[in-house]
Amino acid sequence: MDQVLSSVRNSCRLLKIFLDSPKELGVTELSKKLQLSKGAVHKLLSTLESEGFIRQNEKNKQYTLGYTLLELGTKVLTNHDIVDFSKPFLSRLVSRTNELAVLCVQDSKDAIYVAKEDSLHPIRFTVESFRRFPLYSTTAARVLLAYQSESFQDEILAEPLKSYTPHSYNSVEDIKNDLVAIKERGYEISSNRRNNGVTGIAAPIFDSTGQVTASVSVIGPTDRVLPKKEEILQETLDTVKEMSIQLGYRLS
Repeated sequence: MDQVLSSVRNSCRLLKIFLDSPKELGVTELSKKLQLSKGAVHKLLSTLESEGFIRQNEKNKQYTLGYTLLELGTKVLTNHDIVDFSKPFLSRLVSRTNELAVLCVQDSKDAIYVAKEDSLHPIRFTVESFRRFPLYSTTAARVLLAYQSESFQDEILAEPLKSYTPHSYNSVEDIKNDLVAIKERGYEISSNRRNNGVTGIAAPIFDSTGQVTASVSVIGPTDRVLPKKEEILQETLDTVKEMSIQLGYRLS
């Protein structure tokens, strides 16, 4: 039994080597990295190749990952429910910040809060789940828009901008400058742009392909959030980092 488990473990180790290595590797290099004999590595490769997890380049005889892994990865993403996945993270974020935490996703040209955990304070700000709003209008939504192509941003901002408060963006240039800044620093903090007296702190969640799949935002009364903005920002960044890693995102 120990020998069987050891073989499985070594097979997993071999596959993981390709995550941080060139596209193709030979038996000798894999043997060095795994600290196993060439004979043992060749047996592992032959077994994995027979099941489609590894393929061999017939020209140079080196090995690369097989299409079965792509099929399995796609299946994982298909079966993954971002809402259920996010709930424990949002709950923990609320327990650490005492403010409302929301999960925001993009649907076509709109943003939607698809999950939330309410603040623990008796006096608190709340949001309506599954309500659509423009991608430029809230902290969490602008984080999503910031990682879209410039052509898509132009398409969104070509429509008349809706103002919500005296502090709402009313200039396409101002929004575009903000989107550039969001992408550079990796988060957004804004006050009074959607609701007077309210501040949001948001950051993106990356998936296994390196794309932004959603954003998380902590929202609350400005007089409570701003004095603790550094602490809340760090909790938010830690949360989205952990969520991204669990979704398969590999930090650079």
